[in-house]
Amino acid sequence: MKRIALFILLTVMAFPLAAQINFREGGFSKALEAAKAENKLVFMDCYTSWCGPCKLMASKEFVQEKAGNYFNPRFVSVKIDMEKGEGVELRKKYDVNAYPTLLVLNALGELLCRHAGYLSVDELIDFAENGVKGGGLTDMHKRYAAGERSLEFIRDYLSLLDDAAMSGTVRTVADDFLKDKADAVFADTNVYQMFRTYATPDYAVFRPVYARKSELVKRYGEKAGLHLEKVWEAGAKKFLKREAKRIVGYDAAGLEAYYAFMKECGVPEADGIRAAALVDGAAGAKEWSLLLEALVTYSHFSRMIEDQVYYACNSLFYGQGAQGWKNSGERKKFAALLKERVKALKGKKDTSGRTMTANGKTMPIMEYYCQSYEEMLEEVK
Repeated sequence: MKRIALFILLTVMAFPLAAQINFREGGFSKALEAAKAENKLVFMDCYTSWCGPCKLMASKEFVQEKAGNYFNPRFVSVKIDMEKGEGVELRKKYDVNAYPTLLVLNALGELLCRHAGYLSVDELIDFAENGVKGGGLTDMHKRYAAGERSLEFIRDYLSLLDDAAMSGTVRTVADDFLKDKADAVFADTNVYQMFRTYATPDYAVFRPVYARKSELVKRYGEKAGLHLEKVWEAGAKKFLKREAKRIVGYDAAGLEAYYAFMKECGVPEADGIRAAALVDGAAGAKEWSLLLEALVTYSHFSRMIEDQVYYACNSLFYGQGAQGWKNSGERKKFAALLKERVKALKGKKDTSGRTMTANGKTMPIMEYYCQSYEEMLEEVK
């Protein structure tokens, strides 16, 4: 009787393992070896320890019986942390930039299909079927490798690469296609749309187009010129250093080289763009003197965002203030900045519709910021 009870208990305990996706141990190379030996494909879950959707898929979708029933007979499944061990190189190899990213590979490690983002179990099975059948992105890779370069094909190819969050490959393909098409940007609206969607200052086509900014504005309107300036601004933010989603510092050498490049290209608000990146980077690195300097410059930038100024002022107030101001000059400079912000916000109509509740009172967000600046000012006078 005890043997029967033990058998039933072991059966019940084993059932959930059989019902879910069986992720193999041993890493990537072992998964490829097993796939070859078992005549299967490889299903790879690319995740990170901090990714919420990754954890939710693991606990909710991968454990379902229908998932196990579909994947286990067809795939060798493996989970790889993209920030540890072999995952660091695999992230580069497969251009993984979002989490979770799900890959279907053959036994040689060649990509058959991929998806970036959360999938329900039914969506997951549909996705894997594309890998089993082939086509889709895999077919586009082959056509590109064979030399197909029509505008229509490149546009569709880039769209699929975008959906797969393959930002490195997107950059390579778009840069190569646009590199000799500066004139076409002005003549062909389809080429311009591709330029507008993908081109950044490090693209070969960007500098010659930027040099003709006035012509671009005449052709496509003021928003086309503003877009170019915002592209420069976004480029500066790439030099921020992050741990997960938190900014912890900045690449000083890279940002200064970028700043020099902007000056060389005649970007009119290069100082403000540099300061916009430094406000976040210096706050993350807790470099208070640099943060104060960047804040003063950024506060006069035409595309300054008050939210960013407010949070940076808070970081400076509680960071530098807690350590004690190094000199009265910096303290006075911060006080002058706070006075400017109070003056700019007082009486200004807040049309954002956002509110903040403090001490039981709900008020427009900019009124709250103004009140906070005044409170900080009282402390640093």
